[in-house]
Amino acid sequence: MFQSPKKAVIVASLTAFTLAIIKLIGGFMTGSLTVLSSSIDSLLDFFVSIINFFAIKKSMQGDDEKYHYGYGKIEGLAALLEGLFIIASGFFITYFAIKKFLSNDFTIDADISLIFMIISIIFTIGIVWYLNKVAKATNNLVIKSDALHYKTDLFTNIGIIITILIIKFTGWYFIDVIISLIISIYIIYGASQIIRSAYEMLMDKSLSVSDTKKITDIIEETSPNFHSYHFLKTRSSGKYTFIEFHLVFDTKITLLDAHTVSDAIECKLKRTFPHCFVTIHLDPYDDSHMEVCWIHPST
Repeated sequence: MFQSPKKAVIVASLTAFTLAIIKLIGGFMTGSLTVLSSSIDSLLDFFVSIINFFAIKKSMQGDDEKYHYGYGKIEGLAALLEGLFIIASGFFITYFAIKKFLSNDFTIDADISLIFMIISIIFTIGIVWYLNKVAKATNNLVIKSDALHYKTDLFTNIGIIITILIIKFTGWYFIDVIISLIISIYIIYGASQIIRSAYEMLMDKSLSVSDTKKITDIIEETSPNFHSYHFLKTRSSGKYTFIEFHLVFDTKITLLDAHTVSDAIECKLKRTFPHCFVTIHLDPYDDSHMEVCWIHPST
């Protein structure tokens, strides 16, 4: 029951809010910029997860009279927004790092900072494991983005703990600023990957090479009763996959026989790609070279 994308976003929201509060308290108590920066990132996670909840709820609504292909692409919009939020948090951390460097105030309480970050990393490990499990089960782009984001947070938290330990045993407090800058760069890079995935969905990028190979293998191996195929186009939108192509038959084949071949291919594609929409155009000749539509004189 907890593998629903909507439930996963709720769990992520509550976790992000809890982490934000823990780190915020820790940041102010210890004076650590890295801990405070991490709390800002978690707070942004919380607001993004709230947006994601409504995006997933809308994307699962299905098609209607106004949107015949459903609302799947709203996941791409939400992921794009999430990426922009993450980038904003990265620049926000950079701002605080530069400000602290210019003020020449590097003192932090390493012992208390360490306690707060260990608590945070336990929460983060749990949410990364859970979101990866849901993402694998649902193939939901928003959940994948959230999982990637919290995985970024996990490595960030580990880096913060290492930083605090170095400060504790060496007294090199300036490392707090340096590591916070490295964290901001890492966060911005992770956000760029999320934005790229969202862009590819919104721009109807074709399926991967391996998935395309599965499609062509099914087409070619299902039946010998057609000459060729062309105009293969694929895309994904949320959990849905769209496949379309033309099948070329001999002019003497009956419509029933051609339709039977088409149905067999469609069934195999739908078994291979769940939530798949297949559109097959039946051709009496290869029209792949034609740039404009041609109407037969008899019509």
